Amino acid sequence: MLDQKNNNRSLEVDVLRGLAIVLMVIFHFGYDLTVFGWASYNTSQDIEWRVFRTIIVSGFLLAVGMSSYLAYRRYVNLAKLIKAFSKLLVVSAGLTIFSLFMYPNAWIYFGIIHFIALALPISVLFVRFPNIALILGLISILGYWQGIFELKPVWQWSVENLGIPSRTVDVVSFFPWIGVVLIGIFVMHKDMFSISIAENGFTKPIAFLGQHSLVIYLIHQPILYGVLGAVYWIMQK
Repeated sequence: MLDQKNNNRSLEVDVLRGLAIVLMVIFHFGYDLTVFGWASYNTSQDIEWRVFRTIIVSGFLLAVGMSSYLAYRRYVNLAKLIKAFSKLLVVSAGLTIFSLFMYPNAWIYFGIIHFIALALPISVLFVRFPNIALILGLISILGYWQGIFELKPVWQWSVENLGIPSRTVDVVSFFPWIGVVLIGIFVMHKDMFSISIAENGFTKPIAFLGQHSLVIYLIHQPILYGVLGAVYWIMQK
């Protein structure tokens, strides 16, 4: 269902993105608890946390493809695309620089924002070819799970020759995740996500979060970390 105020927006897509943001905050809260020694699980290795992260990333990237279809299906506004891409590029660079100081041995070289910056122009190429997007999306995912699109040699070469860390706090591999973005195009084209969500006291604030997901992504972890850090400091006194 398209937002009546803007036919390039969808309440359902905003809610999907908003729910992904909420889950992401919960995930990072769980991670921060381990940093301060208040929990002993491993968010990068425990299967339940890995599944949780997969759900979150899938929600974000499905929304990328769906939003790209809504925004560019009629015509490609090059100025709009360049502006969106440039913003993501600047944010990605900022995250990398910030992570170099925060995590010098595990800095972010290709996290989810970096991936979205790359996936956005790629998705625009397929908004008028949704059936091809579906096929390539499925091939990307299935090929990854069958070991056909194996990126480990590329990663190892990059570690040895480009100086990227062997461990990072956030990484999103091109395969299989580009497949989720491409499938999102097909899903929006076929209106498969039209579940007629009503705008109410629950969906409206969730949609608001989805509409401001980039800002929330940037500020939520410093806030969480700062609050928990303050609590930790008080408890140590």
